[in-house]
Amino acid sequence: MERFAVLDSWRGIAACLVALFHLDAYSHLYGVPFLRNSWLFVDFFFVLSGFVIAANYQQRLRDGFGVGRFLFLRLGRLYPLHFAMLALFVGCELLKALGKTLVLGSAATNPVALFSTPQQAPDTILANLLLLQSLHLYDFLTWNVPSWSISTEFYTYVVFAVCLVGLRRHVWIALLLAMIGGPVLIAMLSERYMNIHFDWGIIRCIYGFSAGALSWNIYEKWNRKLGKWLSGSMVEWGALGLVVAFVTVAGTTQLSIAAPYVFAFVVLVFAFEAGTASALLRLRPLVFLGTISYSIYMTHVFIEQRLFNSGGTLAKLWHVDLFTHREIDGHDFYFLGTQLWHGDVAYVVYLVMIIAMSYFTFHWIERPAREWVRNRVRTRQQQTATSRSIVSA
Repeated sequence: MERFAVLDSWRGIAACLVALFHLDAYSHLYGVPFLRNSWLFVDFFFVLSGFVIAANYQQRLRDGFGVGRFLFLRLGRLYPLHFAMLALFVGCELLKALGKTLVLGSAATNPVALFSTPQQAPDTILANLLLLQSLHLYDFLTWNVPSWSISTEFYTYVVFAVCLVGLRRHVWIALLLAMIGGPVLIAMLSERYMNIHFDWGIIRCIYGFSAGALSWNIYEKWNRKLGKWLSGSMVEWGALGLVVAFVTVAGTTQLSIAAPYVFAFVVLVFAFEAGTASALLRLRPLVFLGTISYSIYMTHVFIEQRLFNSGGTLAKLWHVDLFTHREIDGHDFYFLGTQLWHGDVAYVVYLVMIIAMSYFTFHWIERPAREWVRNRVRTRQQQTATSRSIVSA
């Protein structure tokens, strides 16, 4: 597998920014436009995924690696942690219902309703198990909110593999169509522009993934010529500044539709790993964040909800309100903390908790599952090769 260590570090930073976006804390950081728009880094994931998958599987799929084998490997990368987090979310709901039943006991006039909200209805569990939850089945996000992108990404892999096997050397046609058609469809279908997920998230994913795959093809074909222009410290820091400026300004405006183009350029620049910014991104702590980035992305909402649950419990025990209430668009929102420094501390504690949990989920779930799947594929390949040798003999 071809690895780009600097791009891995980028993935880790992006995962942390998405996590910070999801925490509603009364903090100095909350109103910063860059942080409030950091949901756009999900599109960075899609672009980076397209680049890395194309780098590692494009030629192999052309050479007969097999669509089924490719999808099995990708499923082994995505599904185990997705399943574990889904089980954790469902388990927490069961425990909460059990706890309420034990507390209320026979005094309860009505049984505690399990899975009573649309977002937690039994059919949403099945949809999550089949990775269908974000293919326009629902008008809302379900269970582990970030898993909407896992749903769309797996089926994007299917589209990519089929197009690659069918079109082979002409796959660039499909990539260009996605790069042109994606933004047009999003502009037509979404009033929120790139902020789509449960409805048209598959279009968003295919668009971003194609931008990354096309970026890889450009890098592979013209890396020597492009290296003269796109490598070096000045270009890297300029690309970094572009990301900050774009995310800060774009938000949910029409400009956000250009996110895959911007991120594809940035990925292309940092693929050369030739400047001082790349040198910083190769530092061990940042590489570590990249290693556990998928776990960061998949665990952070669980941690965020537990923080709010803990705050609610402590507020009842201490008879104080640990939340700041604000009315936004006619709805009452809760923010963790009652003073700005409370929220600042909450952000740090939140990140530490996420990284700690991600360390364990990576070592106990992600890596063992990935190795098991790879070993199964390797064993199957060896068996096939042995069978062919016997037949030819």
